[in-house]
Amino acid sequence: MSMNVAQRTAVATTLEQLEQAVAKTEQLLDGPPVGITFATDVDWGEATVRALRELCAGVRSQIAGLVSAFSLPVDHLSGRGVVIAAMTSAWVNLAELRPANLRRYGEVDPALNETLTPRLEQLMELVLAIQRLASQGK
Repeated sequence: MSMNVAQRTAVATTLEQLEQAVAKTEQLLDGPPVGITFATDVDWGEATVRALRELCAGVRSQIAGLVSAFSLPVDHLSGRGVVIAAMTSAWVNLAELRPANLRRYGEVDPALNETLTPRLEQLMELVLAIQRLASQGK
């Protein structure tokens, strides 16, 4: 049983995405994240949580078997790259919230230029600061 490079890459990528989905599921089971603008409700009973943990472990076991059987490559993610990409996306999304861009959703109150814009600019500067710091060396 062998695969060419493209096939191995396709299988490895799909398994990585599955494993990341399992990791997110396990994180929810360990204690769902809560922020200022969001909360994740985990509304399963104890029996369901235990069953989900067992199934996640089964998925990880199967992935490990496939990686071993086919000598699939391990993708090494750079924490730096993950943070930089997330902050780049966040900056772009914040820029799209400027009042001039909000017109696509309807008429914009002129006061937003004085109330929303400065706060967006502050957030964008903080995002850039995170990005710059993450970009630096050790």
